[in-house]
Amino acid sequence: MHDAIVVGAGPNGLAAAIALAQAGRSVRVIEGETAIGGGTRTEELTLPGHLHDVCSAVHPLLLGSPFLASLPLAEHGLSVIHPDLPLAHPLDGGRAVALHRSVAETAAGLGADGRAYERLLGPLVRDWEELAAFLLGPPLRPPRHPLIAARFGAVGLRSVSGLTRRRFEADPARALLSGNAAHSMRPLTAPGTGAFGLLLIMLAHAVGWPVAAGGSRAAARSRPAGR
Repeated sequence: MHDAIVVGAGPNGLAAAIALAQAGRSVRVIEGETAIGGGTRTEELTLPGHLHDVCSAVHPLLLGSPFLASLPLAEHGLSVIHPDLPLAHPLDGGRAVALHRSVAETAAGLGADGRAYERLLGPLVRDWEELAAFLLGPPLRPPRHPLIAARFGAVGLRSVSGLTRRRFEADPARALLSGNAAHSMRPLTAPGTGAFGLLLIMLAHAVGWPVAAGGSRAAARSRPAGR
């Protein structure tokens, strides 16, 4: 008999099982596929020895999530690799806009919107640790820093299309924020899509957009050396 049974060994299921085990509960995890990991899967899809991430490929939450960051994943064999640029977004005419780890360096590539970008992202990145606990921590808890949470909510609850029209004048800055917000898989006119774009950009500035060495499956299969 177990205290809990977790169905599904994807990132959320594994995180739930770990949290329960940390609380002293006995846990059984059931997975219907032949390998654990859910969306963090890596397979040989083309040539032998050539690994391809099947679903997720970039993992800022490995470092940005308060829960995942608390786990000693590096001690269990996980190594992450940071690219020189977290992101580049293509524009018309063969141009591109780059998202750098530095807010200032990113702003420098946005022309007339550089100062507006710094005014929008600078305070949010500065307060990242407080916001991470609010945005990525346990739900249904009042924020420990209500003023910081309210500052994020004032912009994040808007649609990204409305937010970018109000804050920026040109395509590069608008595309950078909107492209990240598209990961919400909601219409860019929908309320709250601004939060998705801001969160992903904040993660890039605060912790980076790393990939797991050996493919995404390494995030789920980390284990002590020799085991």
